[in-house]
Amino acid sequence: MAKSFIYDSIGFTESTITDGNTSGGTFSSSDTITNESRATDMSISTAITAFGIVNTIRFDLGSSKSADIIALYFSATETSNLTLYAHASSATDAGTSIEVMTSTFTAGWNVFDFSSTSNRYWFLVSTSGSIDNLTEVIIGTKYDFDVNFDLNNKLGEEFGTDVITSYGGNEYSNKRHNPKTTWSWNWSNISSSMKTSLEGVRDSVQDYKKFLYYDETDYHYVRMVSPMDFTEVAYQRYSTNIKLREQLA
Repeated sequence: MAKSFIYDSIGFTESTITDGNTSGGTFSSSDTITNESRATDMSISTAITAFGIVNTIRFDLGSSKSADIIALYFSATETSNLTLYAHASSATDAGTSIEVMTSTFTAGWNVFDFSSTSNRYWFLVSTSGSIDNLTEVIIGTKYDFDVNFDLNNKLGEEFGTDVITSYGGNEYSNKRHNPKTTWSWNWSNISSSMKTSLEGVRDSVQDYKKFLYYDETDYHYVRMVSPMDFTEVAYQRYSTNIKLREQLA
């Protein structure tokens, strides 16, 4: 499998959220779920609550947009099932299943890809029981790197510690948070099509939205530290660099 980015390419973070129930493929709004806004608050620290069977979170994008992946973060193992439905124009027709997620969810990121489909309304439905540990949802695009980045890439840590030195030279430290992993690498020679793909990632997330970096082993919740600039090094060939910072919550 290739290294990849999984990111909100459809304005999912800004979608209008309505909670309710789905019965017989029809969604009806009602005040059933609490803290449903936590699904898109870009924080993995707090969970949606009172998310019981047939309860549904509807995400309205405002217009139809194409997506091919859903990522869900669970703070603990979850055994109840979820199904993703969608419709291009109907705010109540939750009859078209996009992805049935019936396996046990593990603590951390759980990622499911599906055939690209364009829809305005997306419905996340609990289909077997109470969902107690869901803290964040990303629906959007998966971009697999066309080519791997160059050697001499950097993997580092940013410490969350304040160190104060007294007049006598003694050092006192206060740990505010755990270290954050950082990644920095270059692509010295990429095609114009890969440039376009990376520009799509950059323009969608900027330094504002958190997204996932998959390193072929683990999913990392990250933010882009600085924008990617592109230099044309030969005809329709480009170079660029990127720096990412781990997000703890």
